[in-house]
Amino acid sequence: MIATLVDNTTEIYDKSFLELNIDDDNLESLKNDAFKNALFYESLKRDNIDNACYLYLLITSNFFSKYNFLGYESQFNLEGLLNTYIDYKFCKNNSIFIKFSNLDKLLLQLGTPQFNKTMEIDHIFPTKGIKVSNRIDRFLNINHIGNLCYLSKRNNQKKSNMLPNLYIEKLIKENNVSLHAEIINNTFWLQVIDNGFKGNLENLEDFQEFLNTRKQALIREIIIKLGKEY
Repeated sequence: MIATLVDNTTEIYDKSFLELNIDDDNLESLKNDAFKNALFYESLKRDNIDNACYLYLLITSNFFSKYNFLGYESQFNLEGLLNTYIDYKFCKNNSIFIKFSNLDKLLLQLGTPQFNKTMEIDHIFPTKGIKVSNRIDRFLNINHIGNLCYLSKRNNQKKSNMLPNLYIEKLIKENNVSLHAEIINNTFWLQVIDNGFKGNLENLEDFQEFLNTRKQALIREIIIKLGKEY
């Protein structure tokens, strides 16, 4: 099974991605011989295969791998793997300096309801400016995928370093329907509010709840976009 996957070209696996309106440039660094060789040798060691490798295989060719390659039969395996990857990378390493990889960009693109290739990545709660307090802000995992969304360049520039609740209020007052609809949809803002989030951060627990709700919304969108039932 492993040899078959390694010997095949990844163009076969990537074909369906071209129909999803994502930025296919992100796939280039993932579909090469170095990737396949690394995966093969890691599997021979029967050690943990890199999360990025088996997540990529899962998404592109319907295989799940942790210590071996296993076929998955339902969306629950995909949901579990996405949770495992995101939690492993971001929640275990609570730092603003975590590198956001091409694979993470791909997941964010798949999890964005209104995505196009001209959009830019925005920090929903910005990297600059006080979110909770000077004492607490350094513990906020601002680069967590749950705190990122794609916005049009116009929306991103207009938002700048504003807090999301204040920016959304500004758009409502300006009756800016198009920009308001875009940020509401791509941040899953209404779902986050319905889940009990008040719109602003008063403590670390508020931010963690926000990240968890956003993460689940992104995973749900990814599963739907990949054609799995949710």
